[in-house]
Amino acid sequence: MFSFGAVLNNRQSFLFLLELEIKKARQHRNYLSLLSLTFGHLDPSPGENPSISFKTLAHLVKDELRDTDIVGHGGGNCLLVMLPYADKEAAHKVRERLERCFQEYGFGGNGFTIEMGEVCFPTHATNLDDLLQMARNNVDEYEHPL
Repeated sequence: MFSFGAVLNNRQSFLFLLELEIKKARQHRNYLSLLSLTFGHLDPSPGENPSISFKTLAHLVKDELRDTDIVGHGGGNCLLVMLPYADKEAAHKVRERLERCFQEYGFGGNGFTIEMGEVCFPTHATNLDDLLQMARNNVDEYEHPL
């Protein structure tokens, strides 16, 4: 289930860890934020080499986070980032830092886009399903062509 030292947790292990962190945040009355990053136009045309891989993006995201933050695969071209003890302002700062990172890395043109959503427990939602749903619903609000 878990691959310690790996950059990216599979969806099942990420959701398991997210559920545990929600329980801890509830018990200790702390914040927990979740970022949803959906990458557009990652699939190359037939016969082309991908210039941007999902794995490269996952590494870039993980390099910009704290050691305690957790990255997981959300399905398709979606990454989920769990930020324990981060309120909505902290999550917003992380999102801005990730945007700068992607721009500095040179992801521009070629139709590459990223949609980012951010939600905070307990500010926006108080359980796992609602938190995930809010992250998906808020994605359109933060669409940024890079």
